[in-house]
Amino acid sequence: MEKSKKTRVRRTAEQRLADLEKKHAEIVERQRAAIAKIEEEKKRLTQTPSVRKDKIDQEKRFARAANVLAPEWDYRHFIAAVEIALNQSDASVLAERGEALLEEHGKARRGRRPKNG
Repeated sequence: MEKSKKTRVRRTAEQRLADLEKKHAEIVERQRAAIAKIEEEKKRLTQTPSVRKDKIDQEKRFARAANVLAPEWDYRHFIAAVEIALNQSDASVLAERGEALLEEHGKARRGRRPKNG
């Protein structure tokens, strides 16, 4: 019996580089698919009725607080105030202050409301 001697096939640098690029492309494609799946799940979760209800409730709280703090302002004033605040303040400080103001002014009043003609 003759033993067949296996010879090692040396690949060139170009072949190894092409294999690495192919592997990189496969990994990137799998990551894109996974990210798309995650985004679809996030989209589905944000469209549930409970999330929509919470979002509507937050919008109502914002409107009530804005009306209490600045009843004569309209949307133009608020947009300008947001732009000024973004240029001059830290976001975390603004978030804390905003949460405190929403807690103070954003809650609906309980009981009967008088009729204002």
